[in-house]
Amino acid sequence: MKKLILFSILLCYSLFSCAQDKWEIGASLGKANYLGDLVEPSFTFSQSEFAFGTLLRYRWKDHINFRSNLLIGKLVGDDENYQITQDRGASFETSFMEISILAEYDLFALPINGKGAWKERVAPYGFLGLGFSLIDPSIQFDSNSPEISSDLAEQYSDIQPVVPIGVGIKYNALKNVTVGLELGIHFTFTDYLDGVSQSGDPGNNDQYVSWGLVVSYVLGNNDADYDGIADKRDKCPELPGPEKFDGCPDTDGDGIVDSEDECPRDAGRALLRGCPDSDNDGVSDFVDDCPDNPGIRRLGGCPDTDNDGIVDPEDNCPTEAGIPSLNGCPDADRDGITDLKDDCPKEPGVYELNGCPDKDKDGIADKYDQCPDEAGKPNNNGCPDKDTDGDGLIDRNDNCPDTYGPLENNGCPVIEKEDLAILEYAMTSVEFETGSDELTASSYTVLNNIVSVMAKYKGYYLQINGHTDNVGTPEKNMQLSKDRAKACHNYLFSKGINPTLMEYHGFGETMPIDSNDTEEGRNNNRRVEFILEIKEKK
Repeated sequence: MKKLILFSILLCYSLFSCAQDKWEIGASLGKANYLGDLVEPSFTFSQSEFAFGTLLRYRWKDHINFRSNLLIGKLVGDDENYQITQDRGASFETSFMEISILAEYDLFALPINGKGAWKERVAPYGFLGLGFSLIDPSIQFDSNSPEISSDLAEQYSDIQPVVPIGVGIKYNALKNVTVGLELGIHFTFTDYLDGVSQSGDPGNNDQYVSWGLVVSYVLGNNDADYDGIADKRDKCPELPGPEKFDGCPDTDGDGIVDSEDECPRDAGRALLRGCPDSDNDGVSDFVDDCPDNPGIRRLGGCPDTDNDGIVDPEDNCPTEAGIPSLNGCPDADRDGITDLKDDCPKEPGVYELNGCPDKDKDGIADKYDQCPDEAGKPNNNGCPDKDTDGDGLIDRNDNCPDTYGPLENNGCPVIEKEDLAILEYAMTSVEFETGSDELTASSYTVLNNIVSVMAKYKGYYLQINGHTDNVGTPEKNMQLSKDRAKACHNYLFSKGINPTLMEYHGFGETMPIDSNDTEEGRNNNRRVEFILEIKEKK
């Protein structure tokens, strides 16, 4: 035990003698707990024993530290904690001293300055290392079981390799001072840490756990700006900055220290001495007249998309090459009105009509004038008031301007009774082959009469509506009625009727005019209606 104490004193002396601004010394105080054949599988804190230690930490990188560690304590165990070997009655205790080298990963890499909000000073970390543990176990056996205890003890080396691994959390309480908690498990490569050669679980090695309070202090850290870098290494001792820039600040985080950064508050590019170039055109934003749009250096960083020599912000037509007198806009017809505002950009016109010509000079642009070669009136679409059919209704208000008709019928002729009779007769006389849309021979004569009626009533249009009885499915009847109406439409078209004057529809069995319960009623419901209506003027 005297050897261990002497070794501890020498190690502590060596730690203090290495004091530099990147070195940290500390001490730990806590507990140690044995994990092995005399306690598992029910881990218990009831056998925890006092442990303490010292450490020397080197802050190598922002996130990575290296640390030498000395841990001194005591371990105890008892067969009463393990049912398999409970009758053996073995127990042990040992003092231990572990010397190890650890690598630490600091999650947040916070500087040790004890400054700022509490959550800015809390740093979790993990560690992994390799070392040796000096042990000297003392074993006792139940005096009532001498036959069991006769060959349990074994001589072996009192220096055992160990791999410590664990986690911790530290708080930067004051400048240069951290306080934290640490938990580690120490893996060994022997099943005889407890001095017992016949274990209850020979497949597993013995381990031990340590936990407790850790306090550390940074040596030689005169740090006027509280950035965690000693003044003697800090190139900017009065301004806080990161380690990678030797303590000089980089306010905008662009990798260029403020003293060399022409734009220290805005992240920028090294080629532009730390100034931003939002549009990546090689012109710094603070001298770029168009910082959000890539442009040309000789034009102050502004673009000229149409290459007309006028920068886009001053070009009313930035995507079309134009002339300076029209603020960069084109004028294809050279009438002094930009194409953008010219309703007739390919024809020279007058300003009053937005650049459109007016050949008859009636104040109505030719493109809107229905009579561009004859002066007319605006309310008559540029045409003079005419009554072509002489029925007293001017053409623009006449639904049938070429056919004489009374005013009460919007200038269209009234359909005569005999012509209505032809349409009504057609409803019952146009016939088809059974279950088909093929017209019978007799139907052509009826349809030819409708052609004659259509020729008399210009300005009217014809509705052709197909209907069926309820024999068959509604879907098939709907399709059949439409096909039959279309067959009539196609025949009339073949006879010269303008298709724009006709519409056809199918209604299936949805609009019966008689009962479908009798043959006569079903025959009446199978029909094609022909309805003449006045074509409304638009």
